[in-house]
Amino acid sequence: MKRVLILSLCLLFVAGAAFASQKHSGERTASEIMFPIEYYQGQHRTMFEGFESGVPPTGWTLFQTNTVETWGVDTYNPYEGLQYASCQYDATYSGPQDEWLYTDYTIEAGDECLSFYAFASTYWAVDPYQNYNILVTINDQIVWDYLNDNNGAVTWQWQQYSVDLTGYDVGETITIGLGYQGYDGAQGAFDAVEIGECPPPPPEPCCPSENVCYVMDFNDNPCSATPEPCGIGPVPWEWGAPVGIPTVACDDVPVTNVWGTVLAADYPVSVGEALVMGPCPISADCYCMELCHYYDTEFGYDGGNVKVSTDGGATWTLVQPFGGYDDVLDSTSYVAECVAMEEVFCGDSISFVRDCFDLTEFVGQEIMIGFFFGSESWDTTDLGWYLKWVKIGGDEYSPVQNSTWGAIKGMYR
Repeated sequence: MKRVLILSLCLLFVAGAAFASQKHSGERTASEIMFPIEYYQGQHRTMFEGFESGVPPTGWTLFQTNTVETWGVDTYNPYEGLQYASCQYDATYSGPQDEWLYTDYTIEAGDECLSFYAFASTYWAVDPYQNYNILVTINDQIVWDYLNDNNGAVTWQWQQYSVDLTGYDVGETITIGLGYQGYDGAQGAFDAVEIGECPPPPPEPCCPSENVCYVMDFNDNPCSATPEPCGIGPVPWEWGAPVGIPTVACDDVPVTNVWGTVLAADYPVSVGEALVMGPCPISADCYCMELCHYYDTEFGYDGGNVKVSTDGGATWTLVQPFGGYDDVLDSTSYVAECVAMEEVFCGDSISFVRDCFDLTEFVGQEIMIGFFFGSESWDTTDLGWYLKWVKIGGDEYSPVQNSTWGAIKGMYR
């Protein structure tokens, strides 16, 4: 079911949940956002459009077929600046949408890529519904579309994409189109569209790595992890043999025991609890955390995330996995315990998946690691969140230790 969020003076129709939060800084220039300042200075860029002047911006043309919804401006959580180009779905179902923004551009020397940021719903645009798509065309030929080229995108989280322009001649004028096509879809958006040198590739995840320092494999034992309350309701975290989840984890390892939010049933409503490990020393050799986990929660309302504490658990800082979380639990009517208004893993991961966390900012410190889970008060629940192992590694060789957190702590005394 799609929720309706009222933001400012407009109605924002979305599928399942609102956008995952994304940090952006108003004091950064567009060039510093598109290319980090150490990369962009002295580099070539001939066109940039952030839709700050409106939609369609100067030099662009709007082609509208649906009388209810088409491309316009949105100000909620832009990638850069204060706003971006957004197309909502037609919730009145008056007819299909085939909405376009067009601009002409003449290729200059050094124009390597058309780059842009985009988001859509992987639930409605990709699987299982495929009710809509957002596209980029050059001279009416599709050169990118979200359905086929989303590169593992997360629902409603900005991600950068690039289209190769080296096949076009200097002096050649091309027509660029940004499109939305579908019926009963969800929101699609573009921001920070530019032409110039190709942006640097995104950073590679820091795991898996052969240089693993420690392995906390919950198949063997609970590894001194401790459930700690952070909300109300019955405590969900349990260690033991799970029921009803995939039986093979990452790297085709069989699942015997896990830490999970209720092992033999769905998690209950209105619960909140953290599974806490530590303290753990983070060093230049041991800074990359690998989590093998499976989750199946109500998308947009229940879920879990990973936090780190450097003061023994008094305060916690959310840490980001490579690729980001699935959504932000921003409902004010149905508030999730422990993780309200925070980014979380949610929805159905289908199988056990590997997520990587770069903890280099904590090098030289001892940290606690918390897996925070929460559900809201509505009567919809699912299987929950299940952790198979946690590994800590790095670039340099260290001997692998299967250990409890207490043993790891003792090695540094």
